[in-house]
Amino acid sequence: MAVPDDDPPPWGPSHEEAGLLASGDAILDVLPALRAAPYGDEDIAVVFDRMDFGNRAVRNHLWFEDPRTMLVCFALARPQHRPLSTNDCGRPGGPTHPVRTCVVHTFKHSMEEGPVPALASVVSRWFGPDTVSGETWG
Repeated sequence: MAVPDDDPPPWGPSHEEAGLLASGDAILDVLPALRAAPYGDEDIAVVFDRMDFGNRAVRNHLWFEDPRTMLVCFALARPQHRPLSTNDCGRPGGPTHPVRTCVVHTFKHSMEEGPVPALASVVSRWFGPDTVSGETWG
């Protein structure tokens, strides 16, 4: 049975609302906005409009360069339960994990299972070696 597009994702109802705090082509353009961001009061996200396919570790993990491959880093005001592995067009269920910090990329076709090694390295350096990786598809 097909699930209509307006149904909530399998991990529960979702309400996204965002306000643009800054934009720019260089990280230095965004740093003043991050310093003043309302951490703990609102969800915060930093969105990079595409992955760096000039990085060999990214290029070797993903099948081909795709300019639609965004990278988003979230600092959530409250824990949200996210799936470890789920088809977002399927029925709710399966294991979830409570997260406050989340790094997401949108590329669907990879050469290997698991997170992109270049991202996993940066994430573990900043957040520790006990990170949890999940996936959604559909």
